[in-house]
Amino acid sequence: MLRFYKSNHPLVVVLVFLALILLHAYTFYRPSFYTDEFINPLSRVLILSLNIIPLKQLFVQNILSILIVFTQALYFNKILDKYKIVERGNYLGAYVFILLSCMFRNFLFLSPALIVNVLLLVEIDLLFSINKKEKVSSQLFDLGFVIAMASLLYFPSLAFLLFLFFGVLILRPFRIGEWLVLLIGAIVPYFLSAVYFFWFDRLPEFFNNITFRKVMNEEFGFITNVQIILISSLVFIALIWSLLKIQQNYFKALVQIRNYFAVLLLFSLLGFTTVFLQSNVRVENFIWLVIPVATALSYSLPRIKKWWMAEVFHLILFLLIIYFQFENQLNLFE
Repeated sequence: MLRFYKSNHPLVVVLVFLALILLHAYTFYRPSFYTDEFINPLSRVLILSLNIIPLKQLFVQNILSILIVFTQALYFNKILDKYKIVERGNYLGAYVFILLSCMFRNFLFLSPALIVNVLLLVEIDLLFSINKKEKVSSQLFDLGFVIAMASLLYFPSLAFLLFLFFGVLILRPFRIGEWLVLLIGAIVPYFLSAVYFFWFDRLPEFFNNITFRKVMNEEFGFITNVQIILISSLVFIALIWSLLKIQQNYFKALVQIRNYFAVLLLFSLLGFTTVFLQSNVRVENFIWLVIPVATALSYSLPRIKKWWMAEVFHLILFLLIIYFQFENQLNLFE
């Protein structure tokens, strides 16, 4: 089945979308909504905008989440092609992205973390674009501005500002002026937001929405979830194999490709600092990991010599995802 997505035929996009609909079937069977996560300024604006639509809100949110993931997948595939990270002219990256974006039930529903993944892809695209360029002030300002806007939608994403600083350091020589432009870009949205809330005498409300996690006495309840353990283990094994494959070809690749992989590794490591910028920890808070993991798998899967192994991995993962969406109805583990 994976072979279908190695084609560049336009109809493959339709197959990608149909696969996404199938993987999102559970959201229409058992809709849900994380009301307590839409607390930041832009996320509140989004919910108020959705309420204007004269349709059942859970249905609207399910449709929106599908469209968001589909847009992310195509954009992700475009980034892989644009920067020559994978072989050009196929949609395997888009399909892998969709598959990983539907790994867990919590990933399926509309949440600020899901929406912010679009902006994180924009950040990665902008960051890669500054490689070997002389004048990058506008791109650096945009990098800071976009990540600040993302944090106004979902505050923990502000942690990726640290990733941007070190990412620039990997791709370019250190210049204090460029770092200041990046920092100014990140400050501007917060300054404008603070002015707006101050104008309407609501400044304390703005700061109250900035929450930090209580590090001590916090239980990670989702670790004991069978679904999380099985699917995460399978993806982790595939990821380790992918990293070994990347390591084998690392010094054979162009310098800029190596830099891109180094940036994505930094993204993966520093992304975990988002845990300290949220009041509680949920599975969907880690959906940003889909980006680096999908990149590793999209790079390594076409290089597998025994293609049937990739097909078996895909089939097992696909069936596990579908099963755990409807496990309460099947009850095979009880």
